[in-house]
Amino acid sequence: MASALVVGDAGTGLTTFVGLLYAAQVRLGTEEEDEFRFSADRESIRGLEAIYGDLVAGRFPERDLDWDEHPLSFVFGLRNGWLRGLRPRAGRGEGGFETVRLEVGGISAPELAELARHDAILAESTRRLLRSQVLLFLVDASRLDRGVDGDPPAPLARYDRLLAGALGVLARFAAAAARRRDRRLYPIFVVTKLDRLPGDARRRLGLPDAGPPRLDGSERPRVGRDLLAAFLPQTARALADLRQNGGLRLEPPRWFFSALRIVNGPAGRPIARRSRVPVGGWEPEYPFEEYRALLSELGRLARGLPAGSADR
Repeated sequence: MASALVVGDAGTGLTTFVGLLYAAQVRLGTEEEDEFRFSADRESIRGLEAIYGDLVAGRFPERDLDWDEHPLSFVFGLRNGWLRGLRPRAGRGEGGFETVRLEVGGISAPELAELARHDAILAESTRRLLRSQVLLFLVDASRLDRGVDGDPPAPLARYDRLLAGALGVLARFAAAAARRRDRRLYPIFVVTKLDRLPGDARRRLGLPDAGPPRLDGSERPRVGRDLLAAFLPQTARALADLRQNGGLRLEPPRWFFSALRIVNGPAGRPIARRSRVPVGGWEPEYPFEEYRALLSELGRLARGLPAGSADR
């Protein structure tokens, strides 16, 4: 079973991202139960449902989870045929599922960067997370701005430095793996709060002036490359250096983009909602297809990773 590690910083939208990822799984589990399955332990479900409940009510999550004390861990499965965009043929039975475990918690971008000097004292549970081959880095789109001199402002430059340091730490763990096939990393960048992307950044990235843009599979890599070059140059250099000198195989980054539609609703309910017809209930207005594509990508990676990569 493969493992994926989510890395974020305070304010990058980690809690909302987790809630929307759960919302996508709720929808898939309801609408495509024969192709998608989801499970989690009781404590993780409680945490996920609390976040999801706020989003469904039109609020940003009120519960500030303690990721150190209560890490989230959940497993989802996708049938092989569904991953390829094809329905399994009738009569195939219940087999053919690939599973991926997503673990969130215990490590932020600043803490990861600090581990470059202190990894000798890590607990084994932390080491296990650091040996994840699938890495999800959160980038807050509302911070993508330029300073008066054309350089990224200090908060963005700091996060850029932290992401580059985090990549270095995680690459070192991967390069030290005993098996050659484990010496590879699959970086995924999730750009959160795309609805709050500053106008200058929109123009630099070639995106519409207003509203959350819809990006297809061909546009994501182009926008991602431009974003790295313009706003996260240290992370871009770290990726390039690891490709050439990291002692491992670094797959090209994958990019996904998240947003919420904000409305002038009742006090404390700024998130637009839509009805989940015909099953009933509500869900926040977010780019479901982006999250579906992300889950499908995680499933694709799980299918290709060696068995037991989460438990090395």
